[in-house]
Amino acid sequence: MTGLLRTLAVLSALETVSVLALLANLGTVHDAAVAGVLGPIHGALYLSVAVTALLGRGLTTRTRIGALVPVLSGPLTMVNLRQEARSA
Repeated sequence: MTGLLRTLAVLSALETVSVLALLANLGTVHDAAVAGVLGPIHGALYLSVAVTALLGRGLTTRTRIGALVPVLSGPLTMVNLRQEARSA
């Protein structure tokens, strides 16, 4: 796995964890302090996945578009990266 694929995989995993934590907070206690801390972190991770996917060289169009889908960008990018790693 190349450095770009590894970096994008780590960012995608972190973005997925952050969105799951936000959704869990929303579905349970809906604590504003948790949302206030996790919201900007999730936003930064989402943007980093999107920008890395859009500017990274050698990625398929499917991976680039999947990285832009809100809420599902992390899981979609991880699935697409596994397929790219197998074909590389």
